[in-house]
Amino acid sequence: MAVNDGFSIAYRPQAAWQPAAATVRVAAPAPAGPSGAAPLLDNKGREVGSPESRYGMSMQTLQLLKQYDVRNMSGKDLAVLSDLMQARGEMDGDVSAGIRGDIEAKGWKTAGDSNALEIFAKRRDQAMAEIKAGEVTMKSYDFILQGNARVQEMLNRLAGLHDALQEDDSVQAAADGGMSQAADVKRFNDWSRQQGQRQPDGPAPSFDQDTVDAVMNTLQRLGVGLPPESDQAGGADRMAQAWKSYQAWQAQHPGEQAKIDLQAPREKPATPPGDPQASAAPAARTEAPASPRRQADALNQRFQLEAQYGMSLPMLQVLKGVDVANASMDQLKQLGKLLQANGALSQDDADSLLPLTERGMVDPMNYYRRDLESLADAQRHGLKPQYRTPLGMADLANVAGRTRNDKQAQAVLDRLAGLHQALQDDDGVSAVAGNGLQQAGDLAAFNAWAQVEQKGARNSDDAQPGFRGRQDVDGIFRTLQRMGVELTPVDGDARVSQRLDQAWKDYQAWRGSHPGAQPALQLAPARINDFA
Repeated sequence: MAVNDGFSIAYRPQAAWQPAAATVRVAAPAPAGPSGAAPLLDNKGREVGSPESRYGMSMQTLQLLKQYDVRNMSGKDLAVLSDLMQARGEMDGDVSAGIRGDIEAKGWKTAGDSNALEIFAKRRDQAMAEIKAGEVTMKSYDFILQGNARVQEMLNRLAGLHDALQEDDSVQAAADGGMSQAADVKRFNDWSRQQGQRQPDGPAPSFDQDTVDAVMNTLQRLGVGLPPESDQAGGADRMAQAWKSYQAWQAQHPGEQAKIDLQAPREKPATPPGDPQASAAPAARTEAPASPRRQADALNQRFQLEAQYGMSLPMLQVLKGVDVANASMDQLKQLGKLLQANGALSQDDADSLLPLTERGMVDPMNYYRRDLESLADAQRHGLKPQYRTPLGMADLANVAGRTRNDKQAQAVLDRLAGLHQALQDDDGVSAVAGNGLQQAGDLAAFNAWAQVEQKGARNSDDAQPGFRGRQDVDGIFRTLQRMGVELTPVDGDARVSQRLDQAWKDYQAWRGSHPGAQPALQLAPARINDFA
């Protein structure tokens, strides 16, 4: 039968009807509901409503995800996590291989903490830049891009689960070093299973050093006494002695298994005394609501402006303050991503700018014009256009594709520069005050975070990250500060997700005393017409 979210449900048989003689093993009776019925199981044998069933992952994986954030963890730990999840059927093999392969090939296994979301997003943009520049064909990179998309989808889900688990008290976080312990436990379980299936008169198996270390580390954590390493005659003898010691320990501790260490349950912070509304910061400015007629006129003017320019009013306000013709590389990159995220640029138009923004070329506004002239000059002289590689010059794989992209990208830049110029004489559009690109980026990060917080994450398919990196986090807090939200101090060692969780509570309290208040771009004062 199907229950709730379409999970296939299996009923656990009740033990009461079975005769005592039929009982094979002694176990505590399954917890029963008020009616005495055994709990429902989903199609993977997990109790419906349990964290494992809700998130579709094992408890150990959830414990690790609560502690480790793919936006801030080492490549070594991420490789272990992907390997563990693949072994449990929680991650497809090609996705796990894609993650581990990049970590090995790009050399960030031994680096410090990294943001995997940003790394694999960067890989995608770099690959697309090569395609748009005609250095490789789309067909040759299609498999790479598809694999990258699947990896990014999984990493986004893991980041979202990390955020969601911070407030899920049914899951304890793994202790520091839990990922290494989990890797040891996996090797230990593989070793003990192999030892249990080994024939007594069979040859002694050999083990690599990683397995030996994992077995010894795990036995030590279990409290199994082992002779010092120097007293052993060799690796095989030492592992044989370890097996005997473990069997003796099992006899004294029936049913116990090797597990990772967990953190103590986090104590809930005490609610500060006093009226929360009294301590909330006042709004920067409170205006009387406009009359219905004025609201209708403003809405009609907005529709006319957006129809005239083909862009939302907030993006027009940002663009009015960005001189595209003289913008820096970073400004163009920020603007392109912002316009694409808000639907003002198509994905293909945004991608057409990647050969420029990913390579940091000089004189951005004229880069594509110069390249078109260079391509035309090479063809006039009967030469094959080339590009520079670490190994020297190489022929372009798709000259026509590069030419087509150059024209498309230049048209995008010319259009944006023209819009900026036209907006200078349009008093119906106010420019954003100060650094408009930063304000707009901050607001976009805030809105994405607020949407995730409001939606929550009931299972792994719903989980989405509330932020993608440090820049988003800073933008969220800058937006809250501009709104006048008073933030509760948190412990210095609190995770980013915990800081944001407290910030969300503070924001909700602030909204209670500021009904209807919404974050918005801060606009420059309107220009005064002295001749009106």
